[in-house]
Amino acid sequence: MTALLTTEFRKVTTLRFWWMLGLAPLIVGMFSSAITLPVMRAFTDAFEADPNDANLAATLFGLAVALALVILFAALFGAVNVGTEFRYKTLTTTFLTARGRDGVIGAKLGVTAGFGFFYCLVVEVVSVALLLTFGGGSFALRGSLFAMLGAALICATLWSLLGGGVSMLTGSSVGSCIALVVWYTLGEMILRSILGGIGVGSVGGILPVSATLGTVANAAAGNEIDWLPLWPTAPLALLVWTAVFVAGGWALTRQRDVT
Repeated sequence: MTALLTTEFRKVTTLRFWWMLGLAPLIVGMFSSAITLPVMRAFTDAFEADPNDANLAATLFGLAVALALVILFAALFGAVNVGTEFRYKTLTTTFLTARGRDGVIGAKLGVTAGFGFFYCLVVEVVSVALLLTFGGGSFALRGSLFAMLGAALICATLWSLLGGGVSMLTGSSVGSCIALVVWYTLGEMILRSILGGIGVGSVGGILPVSATLGTVANAAAGNEIDWLPLWPTAPLALLVWTAVFVAGGWALTRQRDVT
């Protein structure tokens, strides 16, 4: 298994997409802070508030944007990493050089989960450093922040696996990426609106994106955002969705004709 993990890791690091997908959320989050800062400073000037409050608000907004994006990009990484061999028809060779398909699939998903975790960790470390730098005396490291950051790490890891599961189900990295972006940004929101309109809005709370938001936002003690699922329902719902897609994709890939 160690040899398979090493092989999969080398496959990822020899391609450029792994660092490009990790860098994008960080850059967008920093730009979000830069764009928000002048607006927040205008408000603090108008109301004669502490300028440090503007810095803190802008940096927190950048952190929120960066975390939302890094979870999506972790899913995209999973879809690309797992689906690339379908796209370039190299899966046959990979399976033939290994003892069985299960080991290859498990190693590929293991490396995928590791990179999803790593993406989120890097974004969080940089974001917290920016908060400490620009937050001034208004910002302090609290347990609630660490709880939310830890929850985000869990979500990014699960979404990377979910993305890999989608790719195994579809056999297409491109189609999977499109589906993930559409669902993450608009699809689930539209479905929740429809479910709310027919009187079953509570079902929408356990959908993947809503479960992710609930996992992160309600991780801190005292946070109880009613329209999002609470702990432990939120992380369990996301875990179930991940397990369903991974198990379905795994079973299909074990039987798929890859010749």
